Amino acid sequence: MATISAPQITKKLFGGVFDVDGSGHYPGLELINLVVCCKEGTLPSDEKIHVFRAAHDFARQLITDKLDHERKDAVLVGEHTAIVVAHLLRCLELEVPNVVKTKGWERTHFFPYTRSLVHWDARNGRQASLDVQLERRYLRGAGAYAFSVLRHDPNLERLLKLRNGFDALYPREKNSALELLAATLKSQGKCDPDDNPSFDTIEVLSELHNDKWEELYRDGTCNILSHTNLPTVQRVRAIMNWTSIWLCLLESDRALSINGDSNLAVVVDCAGTHSQLRRASQRCLKNLTSVIEQVSREEGARQGALSEQQVSKIRGFFANTAAASGLLNSWKGRRHFTLRLPALEALVMAAIPIYEEMEFEKFIYSWLYENCNIVAGRESASKAGMLIAFDGTIFEENERKLAEQMKSAGLLKMFSDATRMVSPGGRF
Repeated sequence: MATISAPQITKKLFGGVFDVDGSGHYPGLELINLVVCCKEGTLPSDEKIHVFRAAHDFARQLITDKLDHERKDAVLVGEHTAIVVAHLLRCLELEVPNVVKTKGWERTHFFPYTRSLVHWDARNGRQASLDVQLERRYLRGAGAYAFSVLRHDPNLERLLKLRNGFDALYPREKNSALELLAATLKSQGKCDPDDNPSFDTIEVLSELHNDKWEELYRDGTCNILSHTNLPTVQRVRAIMNWTSIWLCLLESDRALSINGDSNLAVVVDCAGTHSQLRRASQRCLKNLTSVIEQVSREEGARQGALSEQQVSKIRGFFANTAAASGLLNSWKGRRHFTLRLPALEALVMAAIPIYEEMEFEKFIYSWLYENCNIVAGRESASKAGMLIAFDGTIFEENERKLAEQMKSAGLLKMFSDATRMVSPGGRF
């Protein structure tokens, strides 16, 4: 019997490679890599794409103290300069899942706030003659699937907005102090030659479903990119967190549909005051993870033999990615669904285009529940059939606490008790 790998299963079930090694923020980082470094342009319609990969190994080794003194002294003036630059770069580090000890430079990544901070996977060469190798370790394919969804948008008007939005997010002509520093450091590392970009063998194998989830991602990404009145940092973070949130919601809903149980929604505990709601949210996480595991096992049985190790890779992607995006309360321990600030900000920006607002009640029901399958308020809970087992006041309190959190974050304006408007903020 043929041995089946996790990528084979997740591509069949969900459209892309949903692997624990590529979980957390890695899908968003992979997406940005493909958008910014694609030889064929921003979200091209070409059948095959090629990517200019750069390791940024000089900067990544600098902050993990793995850079030899000869290379360091050739670029940086004095030890004090190296210390200052290293501290700056640490502020740009990406949080990664399941780090139980000090991580090496190969797992040190930067948030892609500017064009020259964008970088690819790399590792030390296996032979002495190969110092650094450019290869996929953590950018495994979930971001490539998201990239494929965007660039194959059948709505040409929206596709043009997406292209223009990404071009505005990463302008070639803008040279900030951070961009100039990042470009200098990047030039000292390993990269693909200008005349020989790498053919991306993963993205081309993505299997699009052309369903409501892919349309939702395109609409949400288009809305986020429209907020040119907001700082670049805010838009970049929102794109990465929205990508992670969307992948989790898509994966769970498609697994439920395959399992014939499409009524289960993501129950978020935003109040933290009712143990019944907390337990329901914890149970929801457990149930969704179980369904994903079940349909993966069943598909593995149809195709051949799926080992327990491969099952754990599929199972781990969901929780890690949800935690990174702010959809879970923590990376480890007793976890439950919630909406932390990163998730709230991304969901608000994805729901509402620039210079527009949305009533809070509509945001809670129409956007979070009807579009994203997230239960936060009483009306959503009623529609999901949860008020049979729950007192409706629990969800009223949950909704009220969520409104307070959004107001504190500048995402909600209260004009009266009856009028509450949601918007990402910025300059109107």
